[in-house]
Amino acid sequence: MDQDGIQSPAGEKHNGQDTECNAGHDLIPPKIQECLQTIVQEKEEEFDRYKNNPELLGETKSKPTRMFSYDWANGYVSPFRPTPRDILTNMLQHVDFSTTETNRGSSTILDLGCGDGLVLVQALETFPRSQLSRAIGVDLDRPLLEAAHDRIQQHHPSSTQPQAASEYDILSRLELYHGDLTTMHDPLTTIMAPPTPQNTKPSPTATMDTLISESSHLFVYLLPEALSKLAPLLLDAMVTKHKVVLSMRWEIPELSDYLVHGGEHHQFYIYQSTIQS
Repeated sequence: MDQDGIQSPAGEKHNGQDTECNAGHDLIPPKIQECLQTIVQEKEEEFDRYKNNPELLGETKSKPTRMFSYDWANGYVSPFRPTPRDILTNMLQHVDFSTTETNRGSSTILDLGCGDGLVLVQALETFPRSQLSRAIGVDLDRPLLEAAHDRIQQHHPSSTQPQAASEYDILSRLELYHGDLTTMHDPLTTIMAPPTPQNTKPSPTATMDTLISESSHLFVYLLPEALSKLAPLLLDAMVTKHKVVLSMRWEIPELSDYLVHGGEHHQFYIYQSTIQS
């Protein structure tokens, strides 16, 4: 898959101006077809917006090489789309980053498919270190991650203030990794991470498995079919490891019994299993 089209299940490329899929089209549910058609029609407009928006990509970076972060084996894709700030703000108001069964202190949020890192930055701006100690993002689109790295470095320099001000410092709490969400034990490439203090051993190489284990909250903003692919992982993390799952816009039917806040009207969903004391 590249910036000129979408790769179909049969391996055929569809021109960005053609909203009709050919081979494998019948395998895609109508709801996903509609989403993909809308994405293709808006692709050039989206590219231009990223190219001309320094707040999103930074002035030193060109537009992303592609819009699509994931190409599932059966042809479904989960495109990068800018996170709606109003929905995110509303969601964060209902997220409890207090001590949980898994963190025993301040929390860690892991964004699965983080794109431009907006979710992580806004969460860090909203919650102090005492509540949210780490914000981690993983994505398959390396150019987008590198652009996010440059933008965040430019707009959020390291804090030089006393401890009180550093409670809301961004760079000392943010981590970005390049890799595939579906490979649990493969090493991830570090794009951005806080500097390691002197006389401290470097952290072990990150994997999806270790990042999920170290996180208290898992955030996803992916198309329904992509969510379905990740549902077993999310369900296991929530039920057996007591993680909180946050989904933007799309419901995760496999987790519906654990919905504690949000819904279709709110355009966000918060799932959490009941922890027995």
